[in-house]
Amino acid sequence: MKAKMAKISWVIGVLLVILGLSYVVHRHLYRVQVWHFTSRPFTAWTEPFGHTTDALALAKGLDGRIYGPLAFVIRQGHPIIADTYQHRIVMNTRPWHIIATGHLLAEDLIDTGRHLYFVDNQTLSVFRVDQGKLVKIIQLHPPAGQTEMIWHMASDGQTLLLEGVKLGKGEYETWLRQYQTNGRLLKTLSVARTRWNSPFEVSADSAIGVVIRSFSVSPKQQLAVEVADDDANQRLVQIYSPQNRLIRQAHLISPEPIIHSQLLGMNKMGWIYWGVNLTD
Repeated sequence: MKAKMAKISWVIGVLLVILGLSYVVHRHLYRVQVWHFTSRPFTAWTEPFGHTTDALALAKGLDGRIYGPLAFVIRQGHPIIADTYQHRIVMNTRPWHIIATGHLLAEDLIDTGRHLYFVDNQTLSVFRVDQGKLVKIIQLHPPAGQTEMIWHMASDGQTLLLEGVKLGKGEYETWLRQYQTNGRLLKTLSVARTRWNSPFEVSADSAIGVVIRSFSVSPKQQLAVEVADDDANQRLVQIYSPQNRLIRQAHLISPEPIIHSQLLGMNKMGWIYWGVNLTD
């Protein structure tokens, strides 16, 4: 009888372990099958284009395409727009209120709640908008013979995260760094390098050991990283804790080739938002 009870207890224990592992896999490591792309977008707001004080500027790029404002954020339900090609930030359009950026081109823009920050790649700098005045807080200095660019900026509410690229001398490098809001470098989260026609190699000192295509930060200060991959029909996102520990990941699987994708963000419930083939 005791042997039978022990066997039953052992079976129950194994079942509990299996159920526990199943929950972990379902909760933290899962795939999402994309089976439908919406073709009915809706308009959130519209603003006129032109070269007047109450219009946003357009410019023709070197590739022949027409570009407008390169970034915007929403504060209390109202858009704040980097009117890049008129060298200004539009703080409000009802009525229009602007902050001039001089010769600077605001290419990326974030709002931490207290301050606005924007990137200018002409000077390779990050500026804070402080009571209508521009304060330079980060200045990058690439080595001689190399070119560097800040690719993307985000904030977890307490720190700034910058993703950039550097090339020259036969080498291409991507990096992700974390800064205090006053511009002091806290740590380099990831560095990946490649020489022409060679695979990327991630630095052994990197806290995040993957090649990063793009990233976003959630309201819970979790870091969402889109892993670079050559697969045309799927994308992989890894989620890291504020201590840079991998806590879960998710695949996006598409029935059609992904020509262009953009990691748009993650909400406080952990939902990941992706833009797929938006240019088409």
